Amino acid sequence: MTFPALPFEPFGELLTSAGCLTQMFRIGYRISGTDTVLTFTEVPFSVVRQWIPQEISVSVSLRQNGGLIASLELGETAERNVLKEVSLVQLVQELIEPHRLSMEEVKTSDLDVLLLALESSAQFVRTAISTLKSNKDPPCG
Repeated sequence: MTFPALPFEPFGELLTSAGCLTQMFRIGYRISGTDTVLTFTEVPFSVVRQWIPQEISVSVSLRQNGGLIASLELGETAERNVLKEVSLVQLVQELIEPHRLSMEEVKTSDLDVLLLALESSAQFVRTAISTLKSNKDPPCG
């Protein structure tokens, strides 16, 4: 018997308990886009905190092709790691997936704000294109 391959993703969450003095951190894998946990382990948060550098910087940059790149910089080593590149179009498509709309995770007002931001961004790009074209055109005369 074979099972279909399911996309999975790592997760981590801080567990809090009123009766417990030690906070625990649960890390594991779950089926992507769901709360269905495939496997996990719990570790005292104090142990996890020892291994997290004190100065972490996360940055996101936009490439000319519409790709967004998330980078992680560790302050102590000044090492920069690219975590992932995702296209802006892909992010918008994921945001407005039919199941998210039907579950009302995204409201019309949210989409109105998103559309306004995207339209403003598109206008900035149009202006930049126009400026570049006008700088390349020879003067009349």
